[in-house]
Amino acid sequence: MNQNIEIIDLGFSCADATNISFQYKNEDLVLSFLDWQEKPVSIRCKNLLGFKIQRAEYYISNSERDDSSYLVKDSNWVKAHVSQGSCTITEKYYHYKINFNACCVVEVLCTKLTKI
Repeated sequence: MNQNIEIIDLGFSCADATNISFQYKNEDLVLSFLDWQEKPVSIRCKNLLGFKIQRAEYYISNSERDDSSYLVKDSNWVKAHVSQGSCTITEKYYHYKINFNACCVVEVLCTKLTKI
């Protein structure tokens, strides 16, 4: 998958995560999982526009680690939401990609992603 991506530190490790769950409420998505030490981690995705979960490994490019988080720059997915009126070009939405090597790839479009 060819994308302009930048590895980022979101304040948690996504390596060997298990028991991933999602809860959507009031335009926010909360993603919870157990980290590699089996400690619970939760992150909030504020003002969610969309999210994807994929199990297929081909969603990870050769330039990506399978156990890291990324910011997708100049995202076509964000551009699609702008062109369809889901958000405006002046709103600051980000495309995050989290590669959970033990189980899946999660992508989210939101205004802010924070560990809670």
